[in-house]
Amino acid sequence: METRSEGRKGILLRLGTAFLWAACLLTVTVGAAGQTAPTLLIYGFQALPGFHPPQLWAEIGKALSGRGPSEAETIWLDAWHRLYRLPALDSTWRDVFISDYAVPYEPTVRDLRYYAARLDEELEWIERSEGVPTVDLVAFSLGALVARCYIESADFDTALDRAGFEDYGTVFREDVETLITIAAPHHGAQFAAIGPWFGPLPQQLDPASDFLATLNAGEETKATGIRSDVRYVSLAGQSCFGYGCSIRKDVVGCRRMCVEEGLGWAGHDLVVLMSSAFLSGATNIACIGMDHISMRTHPAIAEAVVGLLKGDDVGDVIYGSLDLERAAP
Repeated sequence: METRSEGRKGILLRLGTAFLWAACLLTVTVGAAGQTAPTLLIYGFQALPGFHPPQLWAEIGKALSGRGPSEAETIWLDAWHRLYRLPALDSTWRDVFISDYAVPYEPTVRDLRYYAARLDEELEWIERSEGVPTVDLVAFSLGALVARCYIESADFDTALDRAGFEDYGTVFREDVETLITIAAPHHGAQFAAIGPWFGPLPQQLDPASDFLATLNAGEETKATGIRSDVRYVSLAGQSCFGYGCSIRKDVVGCRRMCVEEGLGWAGHDLVVLMSSAFLSGATNIACIGMDHISMRTHPAIAEAVVGLLKGDDVGDVIYGSLDLERAAP
């Protein structure tokens, strides 16, 4: 016969078990809801086919996922479109995907909005296979414009009846919360107008193009020209290489001059003007002492990208060396 004391113990045991199950269920639910969004890395202009996209992102890909390019998995979306994946090394890292929006065996000279349609396919696959509602984007150089053509696809709705604005059926699905652009020609590149025989890309990159005017519409009236529901970050490089500071008598003064120009957003990374990379309405970060390629490979940039995706404040200036930081006014 069960005593009153044993009955109380049994009730307490059952209540304790029920509490533990509820706690476990709550933990699983919160964990699923708070799942870290995967990151998609989007490369820039490639003059020659045959490149290996994961290799282009060796530094940043490893900083985010904990894995090197040799560990990248290949995912075929169809016979002409593939995607790469760097699975998170453990729970302290994040899953990283690497876009391959270009058509195989071609340089990247097609319509940027065509590439954006292929980017849309990649995002849809990631979200469906990973069971996530959003993906963070990190885009280098030309890749930033591809990303913006997807996110800001509605900008082109009224232009689809004009020459050069083909309708690819791309519609932003509100599945990007953060876009980090690195060395991006948001307002074009001065060398771009080289003739139509290289495809539509050079005309689109012309600072005076209808394409860029449509994408950046609103800036001239002090509006941002970007979506308010997406967090934009633009990192722009200032290369001190052209100053030749290492061979000048006043090395410190030379470095200071380079730093001051970069802090005023008047420099360039040898390819993209900082003024072109400045994006109204975005968080703009000057990267002093970095040329175009090192903007994709420098450890300080990789560290900043990791911090930005975590929501950290990384400041508005990144220095490529201690010497340049010491030369700052």
